Amino acid sequence: MLSVLGWIDGLTATGVVLFGLIFGSFFIYKSKKSEANIITYLGLATIFAGLMYLGVFLDFLIVLITENNIENTYGVVALLSYIWLAPAIITSIYIGTRLLSLKKKWYLLSIFVVLGIIFDVVIFLDPFRAFDFNPPTISGDALIDYNVNTFSLAGILMAIFLLSVTMILGLGFLIKSVKATGFLRKKLFLISIGAFCFCIFGLIEGLTAPDIYVVIVRIGYLLSFWLLYFGLKEKE
Repeated sequence: MLSVLGWIDGLTATGVVLFGLIFGSFFIYKSKKSEANIITYLGLATIFAGLMYLGVFLDFLIVLITENNIENTYGVVALLSYIWLAPAIITSIYIGTRLLSLKKKWYLLSIFVVLGIIFDVVIFLDPFRAFDFNPPTISGDALIDYNVNTFSLAGILMAIFLLSVTMILGLGFLIKSVKATGFLRKKLFLISIGAFCFCIFGLIEGLTAPDIYVVIVRIGYLLSFWLLYFGLKEKE
């Protein structure tokens, strides 16, 4: 029987996946109505980020249906989640480089595309080196816990991804907001805080075991995309 912590872990993961899909689709819909296509990319990033909890979500569903955890012989529970990391990061970096009007942004994006491909190859070739798995003692009592191995190549690449988003979207827009005035300052500040929330809560999630605080972490993770949306949307 699934423990209380297992229910919390599963329900919050379900919320992130579903709300990521709903919010992302809403952002894309709003971008079509306003012709602000930058919001389309935020919608895609939100969907990708929500799907980063797909492994936990599917493990939760299988436990509810069969009372046993998902078959994880090949590390599939982590692969189902982290395959979406690279698309989420690349899309976020594109948003930042476009809004900051960085020179040679396509060269920078090309680097992240290559790093993203390397990340996916690494985790698929050896998921048990890339991730630390902690399955429950009795199948179905809890969900399978998995964290990125900090000192693996996958862990290093993840650190590069999150640090880059922090530098480009977080610090980059924070500096711009300080130099701006009025409504523009508010928009830039919201983008900056949204990026910081995404990286901080994503890092906490990726490196720690689920506990009661996971509710706060996952709410903060979802909040980051609303902050980005209000920072990017046109003034009405």
